[in-house]
Amino acid sequence: MNTKNKFIIIGICIIIVIAVLAANIIRRIKTDEYGETEELVKEKVISKAEAYRLLSYLEYDRASREALSMEITYKDEDMSGWYDSYVNAVYKMGLIEASITESPKKALTLGQCKQLIDKLITLHTQLQGVYQNLSFDFLDSDKAMPISQFLELYNVLLGLIPEEEKLVKDELLFVLDKEDSEEGKDRIVTDKGNYYYQNTKDYEGIFYPEVKRSYESLTGEEILKRFNNKGIEVLVSANEIVYIKKIHTDKIVINNVWIEEGKELKVQTFINGIHKEFETLYKLSQNLERIVGDITIENGYIVSISIKPDIIQGKVLLSGEDFIEIEGYGKIPLDANYKIYKIYGDLSMEKTNSILVGYDTTDFVVSGGKVSAALIRESIKAENIRVLLHTTGFKDIYHSEIEFGATTDFIVKLKDKEKKYSADETIKLQPGDKMLSSGRIIIEPVSDRGKIKLLSVERSYGKPKYRGRIEIAETDKGLLIVNELPLEEYLYAVIPSEMPTYYGLEPLKVQAVCARSYAYKHLVANSLSKYGAHVDDSVAYQVYNNIEENEDSILAVKDTYGKVVEYEGEVITAYYFSTSCGHTTGVEHVWSGGSAIPYLSGRLLTEEGDSEDVISDGEDGLYKDLTKEENFKSFILDEEFVTYDSGFNWYRWNVTIDIKDIKENIDKKLEGRYKANPNLIKTLVSKNPKDKDAVYESLPVTTVGDIVDIYVKKRGTGGIITELIIQGTEKTIKVQTEYNIRALLSPANSLVYRLDGEGVKDLSLLPSAFFFIDKKMEDGKLSAFTFTGGGYGHGVGMSQNGVKSLADAGKKYDDIITYFYRGTNLGFIYQ
Repeated sequence: MNTKNKFIIIGICIIIVIAVLAANIIRRIKTDEYGETEELVKEKVISKAEAYRLLSYLEYDRASREALSMEITYKDEDMSGWYDSYVNAVYKMGLIEASITESPKKALTLGQCKQLIDKLITLHTQLQGVYQNLSFDFLDSDKAMPISQFLELYNVLLGLIPEEEKLVKDELLFVLDKEDSEEGKDRIVTDKGNYYYQNTKDYEGIFYPEVKRSYESLTGEEILKRFNNKGIEVLVSANEIVYIKKIHTDKIVINNVWIEEGKELKVQTFINGIHKEFETLYKLSQNLERIVGDITIENGYIVSISIKPDIIQGKVLLSGEDFIEIEGYGKIPLDANYKIYKIYGDLSMEKTNSILVGYDTTDFVVSGGKVSAALIRESIKAENIRVLLHTTGFKDIYHSEIEFGATTDFIVKLKDKEKKYSADETIKLQPGDKMLSSGRIIIEPVSDRGKIKLLSVERSYGKPKYRGRIEIAETDKGLLIVNELPLEEYLYAVIPSEMPTYYGLEPLKVQAVCARSYAYKHLVANSLSKYGAHVDDSVAYQVYNNIEENEDSILAVKDTYGKVVEYEGEVITAYYFSTSCGHTTGVEHVWSGGSAIPYLSGRLLTEEGDSEDVISDGEDGLYKDLTKEENFKSFILDEEFVTYDSGFNWYRWNVTIDIKDIKENIDKKLEGRYKANPNLIKTLVSKNPKDKDAVYESLPVTTVGDIVDIYVKKRGTGGIITELIIQGTEKTIKVQTEYNIRALLSPANSLVYRLDGEGVKDLSLLPSAFFFIDKKMEDGKLSAFTFTGGGYGHGVGMSQNGVKSLADAGKKYDDIITYFYRGTNLGFIYQ
């Protein structure tokens, strides 16, 4: 070989070496969209980002993680990636610092892992035994940690967490499809529900090296390509797949499937909202149609079907978490894989609370003494409503003793027996009574004109009488009473309990339509199905039979028979309240998590309410922005400005509360209000509450100490307070929502003076959250607060006293309704 050829060969070799080195360098620095280098994937070591992702699931599911405020910062601004929320969660867990100097894209070393776990153990002592059963140690602390070792460690951690506290669990899923909707973006459909897969890893190649598949993050298309029509063994956190362990190769049974049709070698099924066709391994012995059954699948084929033909029918009396009570059958437990199918119209799957109590529109598939599936065969007509009745003073739903009779002869039904009683007989019941031993009892008058008398209960008009029938059920807390009656007759006793009947027929008709709409929404929502009811008889829904029905209330209901308020074809929840401050507010400012609704937006309640002179959100209006403190105060103190509520006593009010009484009330109620919704009462964690960037966190709190100051932090439409600061010597808290504000500033021991100068005592809440605050000083010390405000109630929707004024001005009930609920029209709920 001549010298020239040698140089050519040497040159080629050098080029090859350089190319290999360059490729390695490029490969080492190239990063995929998930932040992990190809080198990490090849070497099967875990990145910090993936370790943080997995550790975050120990304390946070997807929803709670995304609700966290982002507090991490990076030294390198380009460092952020898909892992931010997981890193933030691990910071919240106390495992890392808020300032990140080294990229989470880098490999996690054994030493760094040990530091993370040591911190975790100090916070959760039940994890102390984590190191005892590992097959490896952490001595080579600078070595990158293999994924296999981290997963071994992770599963040991999961094994040490008590089952009731564990957020991550094993699950076997059968993959049906990828959800094809904007709402369901990044979710796959399985037999157990819909699961998010974003950032999910396929770790089968780690757990089972013979599979020879590198771990990787998966897209929906890849999941379908690899796992469609297969079972996968996974770890899940709520509705999210943490990682995939392996493909399940054994048979899988999918329970309580709706089989649309089965012929020859094909079966059309409906599983979790998906129409799915399967082939059978063997020819079907009979044709199948519209039936429920368990199907067994192996290698993508149906190998057996167990049909469930037994069906029962009856009125649903109670829909519990693990049973359904059906008239004539009693309580029947639910199968662990219980399903609900709506089989009329477009086939669909429904939620558990779709089984409407008080109706017999559902068939129940029963197998092995349990309800396997519910088949809703027709739409509800909403003719009857079921009302849960409180004790005297609406103090409790559980009764320690019940005495009842009737205005006519009546029948008491005990399971399959019944006994007739005369109108002059009464019956007393207590928990443990022999009459209740066979379950729920039903009391019905013999005559349609008869009413059931509850002699153990007091209402404003005395011993209440009820149309329809009464049911009594025993629980471990006491006796429950449910009154079932026609929706229209229910309204007879709602209207006088919610509005004075002397207001006149037109206002009463407004109240009837709104009350019907409100009741219908809760009826369809099955709001109190766990008690066998739709609503209760207290202010929590709408007051029922506290004032007896009369001719005016009955006439108002009959004159508006079946009419409801609709917006874009849907019945609305027609919120109403007693008296406005002259301006209503938006629903989003009153209830936590509420979003703005066009027909429930706030407005100034005056004849010129939409004119540029006075409109609340106008350019140059007199009260253009009542969210500003000075504007709101001016509005409340303006005695010349007239609104539809101006002539009513609760239009303006004031109360001075001693600082000692405020402290006592806060100490009494604060813990309970926090527990009711921890996100609505937050504690200051920075230094000064008046700093622009003051930080508040949801922390358990029982007292603020002595009161230092109380002031408004934020107002919503119409001036309603949405955030109130209560500063104390021990804690400073931010209180959100009008109910919490009114409850913590209760004037229970003080007189609230109304527009007419009369003092009202014993109020458990401030009249409204439309008020401003003045401090009272004595000898240079804070001694009391004066709250000056307007209106009575939450302030959303319709002012009942405003209705009276509009009716007095000649407006008809349908015009009044569309005034308060803008953009709505009247519809009809009965066909």
